[in-house]
Amino acid sequence: MRAGKLFWIGMLVTAASCVQILDGDHPYSAEGVPAAKVPCEAAANCDDQNACTTDTCSDDKICVHTPTPDGTSPAQTVGDCRRIDCAAGKEVIVEDDDDFPDDNEPCTADACTGSTPSNVAAPDGDNCQRGNESGTCAMGVCLISCDAQNPCDDGNSCTDDFCDFATSTCVFTNLDGLPNPGATPIPGDCKQKLCVSGKGTDVPDDTDVPDDGNPCTDDVCTLGVPSNPNIASGTFCEPGKPAVCNGTGACVECILPEHCTGIIETDCGKRACVDNKCVVQSLGTETTAGAASQTTADCKRAVCNGVDGGVIDINDDSDKPNDNNPCTVDVCLNGTPQYTSVPVNTNCGGASVCNGMGQCVGCNTASECPGTDDFCKTRTCNSGVCGFSYKTDGTVTPSGQTAMDCKVQVCDGAGNFVVRPDTGDISPDGNPCTKDQCTAQGNPSYPNEAIGFTCNVNGGDICNGNGQCKKSNGKNCGANGECAGNICADGICCNNACTNGCQACNVAGSLGTCTNVPTGQDDSPSCTGTNNSCDGGGVCKKELGVNCGNSGECLSENCVDGVCCESSCSGTCYQCNKVGSVGNCVEVVQFSEDNYPANACNGNKSCDGMGVCKLDNGETCTNNNECASNNCFNGPNKCQ
Repeated sequence: MRAGKLFWIGMLVTAASCVQILDGDHPYSAEGVPAAKVPCEAAANCDDQNACTTDTCSDDKICVHTPTPDGTSPAQTVGDCRRIDCAAGKEVIVEDDDDFPDDNEPCTADACTGSTPSNVAAPDGDNCQRGNESGTCAMGVCLISCDAQNPCDDGNSCTDDFCDFATSTCVFTNLDGLPNPGATPIPGDCKQKLCVSGKGTDVPDDTDVPDDGNPCTDDVCTLGVPSNPNIASGTFCEPGKPAVCNGTGACVECILPEHCTGIIETDCGKRACVDNKCVVQSLGTETTAGAASQTTADCKRAVCNGVDGGVIDINDDSDKPNDNNPCTVDVCLNGTPQYTSVPVNTNCGGASVCNGMGQCVGCNTASECPGTDDFCKTRTCNSGVCGFSYKTDGTVTPSGQTAMDCKVQVCDGAGNFVVRPDTGDISPDGNPCTKDQCTAQGNPSYPNEAIGFTCNVNGGDICNGNGQCKKSNGKNCGANGECAGNICADGICCNNACTNGCQACNVAGSLGTCTNVPTGQDDSPSCTGTNNSCDGGGVCKKELGVNCGNSGECLSENCVDGVCCESSCSGTCYQCNKVGSVGNCVEVVQFSEDNYPANACNGNKSCDGMGVCKLDNGETCTNNNECASNNCFNGPNKCQ
């Protein structure tokens, strides 16, 4: 709703109509800047809500707003003491004291004062008249008496009349905003009849469009003003039918040739629109027919006949024939193709020449053929075709050979010099530990001789399998690199590193083989000195008298009384750790216990110094042999 105006708008505006495009060629606005171009499909898309312009959609589908004649605008607000005039398409508001605010109350004076509306109450007690009813003014309201026999009726269909029996006065309520009861709307007048300020009033209704039944005009209401602007030229009169509007409100067969969709065009028959009628226009001989009507290189040209859209042929010596033969000249003579041979030896592409009879050949003589003669090939010319005579495949060339490179240069039977493998062209490398060979691919090859292959270089006597002459196992050496097996142990080339204790590579009778050191011998540095010796099985063990924890530590395989012993020394009252005899199994000192093995001789017994366990002194005995002291005293019969 616009300020100061009451109107309804019933218009469908497409999204495209909201796009504005500035263009310097469009009419300018009153401010001197280009007006916005708004795309449209119909005048209904162009409503600018200005009653002082006529809104139409141009043939270019752009909204056009044309100013209406200057004068009073049809869009007014009743009773606001103002008038809206149109001037150059713009709304101009002027004071209008005749547009006073009628409040439909006879006890007020309706007036305009300086464009300000007012409704001044009449003095209380003044007589008043409301339709056929008479009354008295009170506080600006006409009070009319009523009762059951005298109902209220002011004769106005836009008021609701009833009698307030509590006060016996009539109450008249305006039905503002509701349709005027009893008023008949006029279809298509862009108005609706409503009650406004208690009076029947025509109010703008832009949904009540004026349908003139013409498909080439728009039915439009603009702020209550009906109009039927012409639809843009070229718009279809009816969807799905070919007829179009001509922009002046008439429906015609065509405006442009493209509207004549029922005509099928040909090269020489084009659709045309003449006097809004679709016709076929035949083109004249100045028009060349399309590619489908032409025959290339036939000395002719197809043109339109200018009569019925047909085609005729005319001579065209520029449409030269082409036999794709470079040894002929192709021309047209009065519309007839002609072919003439070019001179002999004329180049006809690449190294080819013409033979003077219209044929393109590779040669007329062998010397004209490309390439050069050499040992493996000789040029030939047979029936105009260049070729070569080739030496037999495998023919060895007299030059270009390299001695002892496992290769030989030969002809390949196709005129090419090629290098091929020659397994007999061997080049020795002077190393007795490699084989001098040529591979099947023609490359020198020196594979290593097998390990043990005999050689004699710098003291070496066998090959090590890596192409080197080294010493065999058992030969004296000073470093690993001297040996074929790359192991020098104990100053001898050995079969392995021989790093375990009590093993050596220099054991007599086994030189070069890592062998266990004989029993009782030392093996430096891991098994040496007075306490250790090898056991002949490759293990370093302790000698007699050396402290031990188990028999496996001892060379004698006997660990007794915590020392390596000469025997198992398992007899009672024998020991291997006696001072002065450590390592030897001797008798336990007289009167000493023997706890090896456990509890062998202890408690009330002890050894007699001769290797026998007997009773201790004080123990009951029967003879001397029972006592460690060898004395059984008769009387109390006690050892003492």
